[in-house]
Amino acid sequence: DTATLIRSALHRKALADARQRAALARRLGLTDSEVLAVQHLARAGELTPGQLGGLLQLSSGGTTGLVHRLERAGHVSRHANPRDRRSAVVRLTPAIAAWAADAWSPFVSEIDALASELSEDERGLVRRFLDGAADAAERHADRLARDADASAHDALAVPLPALWA
Repeated sequence: DTATLIRSALHRKALADARQRAALARRLGLTDSEVLAVQHLARAGELTPGQLGGLLQLSSGGTTGLVHRLERAGHVSRHANPRDRRSAVVRLTPAIAAWAADAWSPFVSEIDALASELSEDERGLVRRFLDGAADAAERHADRLARDADASAHDALAVPLPALWA
């Protein structure tokens, strides 16, 4: 079944991504969450701590700790938010951005070579499929995060005997 083979290939890719992130974490002496933060910042350019925490499913305190650790390691810097001076944005430092680009360049080169073997129509088809798969994965991640938040809230809502009844 072709659909099963496609899902299997996407699953292999997701697992390989996790292994790559773990290897980069070991190489940089970071946690998996810290490398994931670097990846989100590399993609977005800059994020507020709240946006970064939302993407990583971290509490405000957890996000603050993560940003402090990355800042102390010289991987990120904080700047005034150009759209709202009351808040800050987090950006990768040029050194970690260059290191990340260098670390990913062999993979990017292989993907580019694979894409160059396709016709223009085939590349368009693959791009549309992968955009759709990414959209579905993001919706699923959002749904799981909402469900986890609701479950955590429900777990806290344990009925207690009335103190003053």
